[in-house]
Amino acid sequence: MERSSTRASFAAVRQLVLPVGAAVFVLAALAAVVAAARQTGSGDAPPTPGAMQLPRIAAYATFTVERVEPGRLVVSGGSVSELPVGAETRAWRLEPADADAVQTGAAIAIIGVPNEVRNAAIRAIIVGDPGSPGPAGPFGGHEALGERFALPMVVGTVVRVEEGRAVIRTGAGEATAWPGEGAPVFRVREVEVDDIRPGDRVGVLLDRDGRPDPGRGLLVMRGE
Repeated sequence: MERSSTRASFAAVRQLVLPVGAAVFVLAALAAVVAAARQTGSGDAPPTPGAMQLPRIAAYATFTVERVEPGRLVVSGGSVSELPVGAETRAWRLEPADADAVQTGAAIAIIGVPNEVRNAAIRAIIVGDPGSPGPAGPFGGHEALGERFALPMVVGTVVRVEEGRAVIRTGAGEATAWPGEGAPVFRVREVEVDDIRPGDRVGVLLDRDGRPDPGRGLLVMRGE
């Protein structure tokens, strides 16, 4: 699988399902991976995987930017038609990368859609700066994908990369993933709000009343 453009990259993310062989990160039976990591060295018999526990995530909404105007973004696809923004508004942009972006020390979030057999179809691998608490500030990394059931399945720090595998330290133990050519990797970087363009998708966290709260930041990615 090759990505000749940002558009092609995102199309690959939307269409990707497991299994897809060595071309993507393989995270079959995610709950079992974490359980096995916690029980490493406890015996020869593999642990019995339990039920997949979905992570708790902040509520969010996804919009498409129609126009960029002074002090606001005119948007579609959600409960409001505009988002107030200013010079102080923080924004993080997801940009297509490749497996080489997965380096020791990087913050990482693996975004997937769980299914009934404890597998996950991988939609994106978000890589952030070393030392950051999460790849994209307050965001999980899935908020701008525009896919309702996508979740951050594994979140942590890459502790080593060797022989084609990346070992990720998470709050529940270590998980292992195998990157390959064509993996749907995105590097995240903080940008000025002026970087946002018509056609971009933006993820916005919601406040306690369920209203978009752009004051907490925006997660941005190029639209199709």
